[in-house]
Amino acid sequence: MSRARHRLSVVAGLAAGLLALALFGWLVGIEQVVSTVASLDPVPFALGLVAVVCGVGAQFLALAALLGVRPSLGGALAYLRGVYGRQLLPVGNVAGPVLIAYSMRSATGIPTDRALPATIIAQAATFLGSTVVALGGTVALVAGGRSGLLPVAGVLAVVAVGWIALVGALVAGVDLDRIVHAAAAVVNRTLGRISGRVATRTSREAIRRGLGEFDDARRLIREDPSRIVAAAALSVLAWTLLCLPAVTTGVALGTPVALAVACVAVPVSDFLNLLPVPGGVGGVEVVLAGALVALAGVDLAAAAVIAFGVRLCTYWFVLLLGGTATTLLSARGGAVGS
Repeated sequence: MSRARHRLSVVAGLAAGLLALALFGWLVGIEQVVSTVASLDPVPFALGLVAVVCGVGAQFLALAALLGVRPSLGGALAYLRGVYGRQLLPVGNVAGPVLIAYSMRSATGIPTDRALPATIIAQAATFLGSTVVALGGTVALVAGGRSGLLPVAGVLAVVAVGWIALVGALVAGVDLDRIVHAAAAVVNRTLGRISGRVATRTSREAIRRGLGEFDDARRLIREDPSRIVAAAALSVLAWTLLCLPAVTTGVALGTPVALAVACVAVPVSDFLNLLPVPGGVGGVEVVLAGALVALAGVDLAAAAVIAFGVRLCTYWFVLLLGGTATTLLSARGGAVGS
């Protein structure tokens, strides 16, 4: 894709996200949303910001555990600078490991070839953490009588078990390359005959290159699996904390949201970050509000305010933290240079 077409797709994606937000606000009623926001109690809402700081801190500690380094202020600032870039870029979750690895190298001296495998695994652990937290919330809701969510719990359980099984296979030294090549060959001989793109991406050479990109990450998993366990545990803690703003915003609004509901709605809506829009703006808010209406039974205006409150804490506030960290690191670099 040319640079001009890439920029056009980014602008179109952002415009679509903003349009979704505008349409959602129009359906709910802008005046009603504004009046509801004005009634927020600032103290409980502020607790959501504190929870997010702790959640991002837990994610940094997970990366530090994978790197095998002692957490430091410089490392935390470098991590936040990488997160800042990830939050700003369309499909930032894809480029996130590279951005964070580069930021860690330039600020702490950790070589990129050492940091990148750790950041890749950290992102995978983050995905596991969100899945486990969503699974826990779904199971709690099913236990409370929401039997309709049982299939969702099953899907989340399969994903979590599959991730854990993959790590176990890597630690045990299972030849996953052969399995991946065999599966790709089947896809290539079937769907590849229909789609040229599928045929190209499942060719033996393409699969070999793809597997090669993760050699260092797989080596890290085999050499010290205890780091993976620590990172996964910290990621579960981080995601639990990142779900709390839904609860605290609900309290601030006088519309209680159960922790189990928050633990389902927030991680599930975060999957919209895969959209080619910075931070999934637009899509995440709409899905989060819809999930709150469906799971908590709150009215649409309250759900919209809670969704925006959560995003203010988990996206815009984190963006502010990352921008501040970037400024501090730049100022520190300038001071050292002078």
